[in-house]
Amino acid sequence: MTEQFDQIYDRRGYNCIKWSRNPYDHPDFIPMGIADMDIATPDFVIDGIRKRLDHPMLGYFRPDERFFQAILGWQKEQYGTADLSREDVAVQTSVLGGVASAVRALTEPGDGVLVQAPGYFNFAQVINGLGRRLVTTRLVWDGEMYRVDLEQMERQAVENHVKAFLLCSPHNPTGRVWSREELEAMAGICRRHGIPVIADEIWADLVFDKAHIPFHSVSEWAAHNTISLYAPTKTFNMAGITIAYSVVKNPELRERFERECQSSHYNLPNLLSAEALTAAYESGAEWKKELCAYLKNNTELAAEFFHQNYPGVIVPAPQGTYLLWLDFRPMGLGSDGLLERFGKAGLYFNDGRTCIDYGDGCLRMNAAMPRPRLLEVFRRIGEVL
Repeated sequence: MTEQFDQIYDRRGYNCIKWSRNPYDHPDFIPMGIADMDIATPDFVIDGIRKRLDHPMLGYFRPDERFFQAILGWQKEQYGTADLSREDVAVQTSVLGGVASAVRALTEPGDGVLVQAPGYFNFAQVINGLGRRLVTTRLVWDGEMYRVDLEQMERQAVENHVKAFLLCSPHNPTGRVWSREELEAMAGICRRHGIPVIADEIWADLVFDKAHIPFHSVSEWAAHNTISLYAPTKTFNMAGITIAYSVVKNPELRERFERECQSSHYNLPNLLSAEALTAAYESGAEWKKELCAYLKNNTELAAEFFHQNYPGVIVPAPQGTYLLWLDFRPMGLGSDGLLERFGKAGLYFNDGRTCIDYGDGCLRMNAAMPRPRLLEVFRRIGEVL
């Protein structure tokens, strides 16, 4: 299957957001910003959509039992959550839309919402856009990986009267896969202070050396106080076919959350998206396993490239996702100069300054690309640095 992942496709001319921004007008531009893969959506997903299109009517619909059984089966097979029921699961149009609905359901305007920093920039947009207060707790670099500063997290939660904790697990942008001990400790802080949790687990499938641990599974308290959000869109590279789902085990919390979802009409399902999810979860286990091996190799190659050639750049050891958090500050390099240098070489990274409360000199790199293209990225970085 490596040959399939190595295949290079031209995505220009297909309204692809990732490939439409070329700020330095480079003739051979390579974007590494937006988090979708330059790896083809698998055939079984395309075939699932195509099969539905054999029928000439695309009218109103609702997901059938096969759709929900595909989700329950995937959750059990991939994450070991065998105790989920059909009632625990609800359709969402997107994970971020579900996050917005959860923030509205759990908080009031002016309330503090706790987020780890660095963090996914759209979390800040959602929280601020809804009139809530963004409260950050900084992850700590220990020389090998980013870790949770539990004392700081609890202090921030208490001093800022936080009403919800928005967790990204696995973590974007650092690629951390939280251990059970870390998840239990975070749940303990939230339990002590009555803070419900919104768990964005869209990266759950892209874990390299261990199984993903759903936050709601780490304690009885977490099971009754967590709104979890999942999607197949990162895993199977189908973000343009928007589909997601929520898992809420507490009936009272579920009713409160779903009432907010329904009031915005944001969680109305899409017929073809439902077919894509069902096909992905019914047929995608082996493909996903091969993909994770490929992405692990890509991210390890990238980390090793920096460690060997530019040891002043801090690069965490890859654990999950396909993102790398590159910290150039020990080299005395700032974001403006880095982006300009790389841009003139046709390389576009995410500016780390957009990743919630973080300093100048960090970049986010998407390594989910065919390996021949990744090697070309290394060559150009070498010319720039």
